[in-house]
Amino acid sequence: MKYKFIIFLACFQFLISCDSILEVNDDLADLGALNNELLFSTEENVEKVVNGVYAKYGSEFYQGGNFYQMTSANTPYFSSTGAKGLEFGQFDISPSSKNLNDTWEEIYSCIDNANNLIENLNKFAPNFPNTTRSLGQAHFLRALAYFDLVRVWNEVPLRTETANQETLFLPKSSKEKIYNQIISDLTAATSELPSEVYIIGRPLSFAANGYLAKVYMKMATESGLSKSSQEYWDLAFDNAKIVYDSKKYNLLPNYGNLFIEGNENTAESIFEIQYISTGTSTKSGQHSTIVGPQESIYNQRSSGGQLRVNRLALHDHYLDYNIGVKDNHPDSRIEPTYIQDSYDEILAPFNSRKIYPKQFSGGFAVNFIKKFAEANNTNINSDRNRIIFRYADLLLMLAEIENERNNFPESKGYIKEVLDRANTTLYAQANIDAIAGGDDLRTRIGIERAYELLGEGQEWFDLRRIKNGTVTFLENRILRRQDLMTGSDLFDKKNKTKFHNVWNPDLSFVTGVKLTKNYYFPIPTNEIIGNNKITNADQNPGY
Repeated sequence: MKYKFIIFLACFQFLISCDSILEVNDDLADLGALNNELLFSTEENVEKVVNGVYAKYGSEFYQGGNFYQMTSANTPYFSSTGAKGLEFGQFDISPSSKNLNDTWEEIYSCIDNANNLIENLNKFAPNFPNTTRSLGQAHFLRALAYFDLVRVWNEVPLRTETANQETLFLPKSSKEKIYNQIISDLTAATSELPSEVYIIGRPLSFAANGYLAKVYMKMATESGLSKSSQEYWDLAFDNAKIVYDSKKYNLLPNYGNLFIEGNENTAESIFEIQYISTGTSTKSGQHSTIVGPQESIYNQRSSGGQLRVNRLALHDHYLDYNIGVKDNHPDSRIEPTYIQDSYDEILAPFNSRKIYPKQFSGGFAVNFIKKFAEANNTNINSDRNRIIFRYADLLLMLAEIENERNNFPESKGYIKEVLDRANTTLYAQANIDAIAGGDDLRTRIGIERAYELLGEGQEWFDLRRIKNGTVTFLENRILRRQDLMTGSDLFDKKNKTKFHNVWNPDLSFVTGVKLTKNYYFPIPTNEIIGNNKITNADQNPGY
């Protein structure tokens, strides 16, 4: 975690975290401005510090790159390459992975910045008009960072004060203690954040309620916590319903409009990271590069496409709505989600690349995510915002919650809201009314979440939260993907499908302890070496 680095540079990081998001004031950037009392002496300065926390959250090593790529790759829906993705796509993660360590440190750096903001607002700027909303944003972002940590790494050190020499090293805290801190922060944010737009792109109080619902949903599927599963599902419903009843958000009439370049901060967005492409070095917003095939109309850069979509998504997008693979699919989400069949390279020799479902083996027997395409930007940093939480996600959360509360008609009603936007025939074509509640409906909701939210960073969490008995949705989807790679692909009439070590790896070994091992990432080696309150005995099982 390198706490000494964080201690001495915490204030400086506020000012330089990401100049693609944060405009630096040179007058504050000299050594004298690193005094907290001066730093928090004006509302303008405070707003720069708030921006710095957002910058850490959206940085290359956190939501702007590493975290998004690694978690997406570690699912049967995607494969990846390079240091940020290969071992994650192969379900063989090393604790010594540099990018794993970098991401861990960046998340804690985000938390440390939020801690500094909370402490110093209360100490030096308690009476500024915007102090309450600034506290709300700090509590909100700290909660999101810890929610990522506890879901991906399980028990982790819990730091709620700025690191100092006395608190340099911390042991892991119980997951209930971590969840309680997340709930405390989000609950504070529900009252501290405004309920009306104050700065475009900043979260409203209802976003905190939405995340409380997500937290309680996860807790409902955990064991060893203080409340019953049903109590957590009820709490999830209460908070999700607050967002639903607020009428602050709604589905855009056209799904594709969500992903039109330049169409940002829409009525569907609950929380969205704001990006501006500036600078000549990698700082943030790598999502467009990561998913877009290089030197194409989707990504003009000379690198890209490190995260590719396995056939599980597109193939079963047909079958799960009872559409023949040779038929035109009525789902309006297909076109803005997938790059399929082929794409043209825009530089000599101007190759036309065949991809799935016209290519069945090799590195291009895949699809690409189209949602973050950038037609003209060649800067290494993306100019496109990334939606982290949107209203369709909330509707499918309510569907999942109501299924667990045995309110099956209500659950199906929320599914129908989402599907009707894509095409009013889909609900009937999927024959959802005939699905029994409970296990079958739970599985169907997981499938619906995949098609609605593909490539938006939800897959890793959904696959590990949703389970029928002891069988997680992760195991279910791995088995289905293996079927498609071993003879069940209806597009592949000539049986040309072959595994590829990088882009379509054989996951038949991901069973038993190797499956449960991949429910979490390993604690990074640097943390075990550098934190004298954590030893190898604290490592997650299987690593």
